[in-house]
Order: sequence, then C-alpha cells, then structure tokens
Amino acid sequence: MEKIKLKPEEKLTQLIASGTSLVNTTDAAIVLGLKPNTLRVWASQGRGDLKPVLTGNGAKWRLTDIRNLIGA
Repeated sequence: MEKIKLKPEEKLTQLIASGTSLVNTTDAAIVLGLKPNTLRVWASQGRGDLKPVLTGNGAKWRLTDIRNLIGA
C-alpha cells in the first residue's frame, strides 16, 4: 500500500485540527517544505529559524512557531 503524500498546507490543516502543540521533525519539515535533516541540523547546531523543544523522544517543534514562520 502506497502512502499518500500531503501538500504542506494540507499537513498544516491536519496538525491544527489534531490540537497538538508540538510536532515531530518529519511533520514540521513537510509543512515548511524542508528536508527533515535540515531541521535536525538546526536542532543540533542551534541554528535556523526555529528552536526545538528537546523531549525524551527527540526534538519536537512548536506548531505556533511554525505557523508564525510561514505566516499561517
């Protein structure tokens, strides 16, 4: 079974509807139109436009920060 890829705006709508405040690196990358590794580099080097929230399950990204960055 093939996975359906959502467009960035569709993924953002899905995340907003879910009520989550933190999103994983893959979902954040989809919404931002970046590769997940770009966000991982930002997290490890403290660079980039977003600052991660470090959890026991790795870096998470604030949905409000993502929305502010893309103007949504």
